[in-house]
Amino acid sequence: MIKNIYKNLLIFILSFFVVFGVSFADNQEKLDLEPNRKLIFEFISNYVIGELPESYKYINLYYKDLKTLKNNKEIIQKIVYTGALPNKKANLNLDKKLKALEFFYMINYLTGYDFVDEENKSILQNRFVKVSDLLMVKDILEEEKINLDKQGENLDRFDYYFSILKDEKDKQKLDILLDVYATLSNEHIDTEKLDKDKMLYSSIEGLASGAGDEYSVYFPPTESKNFEESLSGEFEGIGAYVEMSKPGVLLISSPLPGSPSEKAGLKGGDIVLKVDNFEITKDTSLNDAVGKIKGIANSLVTLTILRGEEVLKIEITRGKVVVKDIEYEEKGEYFYIHIKNFGEKVFAEFNNAINDFKKSKKTKLIIDLRNNPGGYLDKVASMLDLFVPNGEKTVVVKYKDFDYNYYASNIEKTDLSNIDTYILINSGTASASEIMAGTLKDYFKNIKIVGEKSFGKGSVQTMREYVDGSMLKYTNAKWYTGKTLTGIDKVGIMPDIEIKLDVEKLKSGVDNQLNYILNK
Repeated sequence: MIKNIYKNLLIFILSFFVVFGVSFADNQEKLDLEPNRKLIFEFISNYVIGELPESYKYINLYYKDLKTLKNNKEIIQKIVYTGALPNKKANLNLDKKLKALEFFYMINYLTGYDFVDEENKSILQNRFVKVSDLLMVKDILEEEKINLDKQGENLDRFDYYFSILKDEKDKQKLDILLDVYATLSNEHIDTEKLDKDKMLYSSIEGLASGAGDEYSVYFPPTESKNFEESLSGEFEGIGAYVEMSKPGVLLISSPLPGSPSEKAGLKGGDIVLKVDNFEITKDTSLNDAVGKIKGIANSLVTLTILRGEEVLKIEITRGKVVVKDIEYEEKGEYFYIHIKNFGEKVFAEFNNAINDFKKSKKTKLIIDLRNNPGGYLDKVASMLDLFVPNGEKTVVVKYKDFDYNYYASNIEKTDLSNIDTYILINSGTASASEIMAGTLKDYFKNIKIVGEKSFGKGSVQTMREYVDGSMLKYTNAKWYTGKTLTGIDKVGIMPDIEIKLDVEKLKSGVDNQLNYILNK
C-alpha cells in the first residue's frame, strides 16, 4: 500500500508543477514554490491520512466558504474526521498559503513523527509551506515506515469501532449496548410504542456524560440547533452560559454582559436548584434544564440558586439577547474597552479599538473582561499578538499527544509596559478571557487586575456534527499562558485588587468595580 501511496504522490507533485506551468526539476527554484492550502490539504488527505471508515462522509462542515470547496469537500471531511483540522464557522481560504508550523503540527498529529523542535519553531512560524516540505515529509515517512493508514484499512464501521477498544471488556460492553437496543426493539411488550430515537439519543448522551467532563456534551438534533443559535450572536432567553458540572449540578458559568440574567443579578458560579417549580436532580440532563430556562422575550422565569451557602430566588424577564464582541469609549482620563465575547469578528473590532486608543493620546487603559465566557482560541491569540513581543509564545495548548504553541509575529506592537493598564475580571470571566488576562499579566507586570476571582476554565472544546444534525462537543486540550505556562483549569485567576460587585447599585446603573479605577 505504501508503494501505491508514493506512486500517487509523485503523480500529485507532477500535477502541481503542471498547474504552475513549470517543468519538473529538482532545483531550488521549484522546491521553494509555495502551494496554496487546497493543494496542501489534498496532499494531506490523499497521501498522509490514507483510508478511513466511510463514516467520515457523514460530517457536516461548518466552514463559511464551503462553496469554494466544489469537488474537494471529502478532502476536508477526511482531515476534520481525524481531528487535525478544527471544524468551525470560519473561512478555509483555500487559495491562500499555509504557515509551515501549522502544517508540520498537523503532520505530527496524524503520524506521530515530530518535525518541529525548539530551534526551528520560530522559523516555521514565520514562513509558508514549500514544495520541499512536501517532499521531505514523503521521504521521512517512507524511511521511518510509519503506518500511514493507522485509522484502519478497509474496515467497515463497526469493525473500526471495535478495533479502537483496547480492552476485551470494553468490546463486551459495546456488544451488550447493541444487544440491549436490539432486544428492546424486538421483544419489549410495547414495541410499537417505543421511541427508538429517544432510546438511541439518550444512550449517546449517557456516553458523553460518562466522560466525567462537564464540557463534553452530546446534543440531539433539536438541542444542537438551539446550541448553534446561542453561538450565532442573537437569541431569546436569559442570556447566560450554563454547564452541568456533574449530575444534578447546573452551574452558571457566565451571564452575558448586558443580558437579562446580568441585570437581574445572576453571577458566574451560581448553582441552579430550580427553574420555576422544576427541580434540578441527578436525572436532569443539561438539555432538559436549558429547555426549561429558555423562553420567548418578555416572559418570566424564576431561578432558585445556591450562592455559597445562601439560597436565593432570582426573577428574570427573558429578552432578546444580542451578543456584541466589543464596545469601547473614552471615560475621563481612561480609554475603556469592553470585550464581551471572543467571536468571529472580535480581532478586527479589537484592532480598531486599539488604533483609536492610540489616536486618543490617552495614557490609561481599561480592558473589561467581566462576564466574558470566552470563544475562539485563535482570535485571542491574534489579539495578544498586538502586544506580546515578536517570537514569544502567546498561548500554549496541550493536546493528548502533542503541544501547539501560538507565537507572536513581527507586526507593530503596543507596549503596555508604558501604559497605566487595568483589567477587570469576575466569576464570569472564563476560558479565552482568562487567557487574555493571564498572558497580558505574564508579559506586563505593571498591569493591575481588578475585581473578583475568575471562573477557572482552562480547557479547549471542539465540535463534531453528524448527518442527522446532532452534535458532540468534547474537551480535547488544555491551555496555558504563554510565558509562565500557568494553568487555571478549576483554579481561576486571582485579582491584584479584589473588589466585590455591589449588585444592588448595579441595578441602578452604578458599577462600583469600574468606578474604583476611574476614581483613582
